[in-house]
Amino acid sequence: MTAVIETEGLTKRYGDKLACHDINITVGAGEVFGFLGPNGAGKSTCIKMLTGLIFPSAGAATVLGHPLGNVAARRKLGYLPEQFRYQPWMTGRELLEFHSQLFRLPKSAQRIAEVLAQVGMDGQEHYKVGGYSKGMQQRIGLAAALLPRPELLCLDEPTSALDPIGRKEVRDIISAVHKDGTTVFLNSHLLSEVESVCDSVAIISQGHVARAGKMSELLQSRVSLRLRAGGLAPEAVAQLSERFDPKMQTHPDGAWTLTLADRAAVAEIAAYVVERGARLQELVPEHETLESAFLRIVGQDTDQEAEPRRGELCSPAEEATTDQEAEPRRGELCSPAATTTPGSQPQPEAGELPSSLS
Repeated sequence: MTAVIETEGLTKRYGDKLACHDINITVGAGEVFGFLGPNGAGKSTCIKMLTGLIFPSAGAATVLGHPLGNVAARRKLGYLPEQFRYQPWMTGRELLEFHSQLFRLPKSAQRIAEVLAQVGMDGQEHYKVGGYSKGMQQRIGLAAALLPRPELLCLDEPTSALDPIGRKEVRDIISAVHKDGTTVFLNSHLLSEVESVCDSVAIISQGHVARAGKMSELLQSRVSLRLRAGGLAPEAVAQLSERFDPKMQTHPDGAWTLTLADRAAVAEIAAYVVERGARLQELVPEHETLESAFLRIVGQDTDQEAEPRRGELCSPAEEATTDQEAEPRRGELCSPAATTTPGSQPQPEAGELPSSLS
């Protein structure tokens, strides 16, 4: 499978602080790839390097077969940054026309109509961006990212301001562009959302990749088993725990929960109970959820690196500071095809979206 993103030892340093280090990931063509991690782990810093907004301190990477920052690759890249801020005085249509010019798109009017319909914003494009609700601003940003029919779509927290209906619509959009062959690189804190749409994931913790692989492989690595048996002697219960899971949990209803490294152990447990003359009443294996896998992996990584050496890793607070330092300065690009405009949103004026529609 052709690699759309491939990194080798990708590192970003701010002074003696490491925002992320030794990032090694491979994203195959046509995948929906989830990029996960706690706040301050270095996710946004990594995405900014991949999109060419900042340069790495060490390591190398290719995006769409080109080195980082390559203009030809950026033309095929759609990017929705986290907490973006577009020009509030523009209408939605003016914003998309501006991005179309930056991408040098032919027949931009037709494409603008298509992306507005795709994100559910048709009919709202004549109002000013500054009057949009947070959810509508997220949608217009997604529309801008979809304009060039990107081969790679990078989404940094795309559903952060949306209600449950809006989140489902974004998942539907991701599924639709995925079916069209677009590779999606998704950073999201909503783990159930990632689990439902992603083929592969990488979990980043304290600036480095703690685990990466296919979603199915990650979630099948452990099995949670709920067991209930009548007449199992206390000493047999103790032996069961010692043999299969020393941390076996006992519930008030008399059931037990065991965490197993291998699904084959389920049959062994059933045989163990029956051989001891007990009545097997409940045997329910469940695969680990992405949330439980995430907490386990990040927890293990934190325990292993609880005392970072000077110059290795920064704390979550320091990481947040470095991310702020990495934000584009006034006049620089906030995405492959957009400029940022700092400052608060202006008060509604004539032509802005009425509050009843926001």
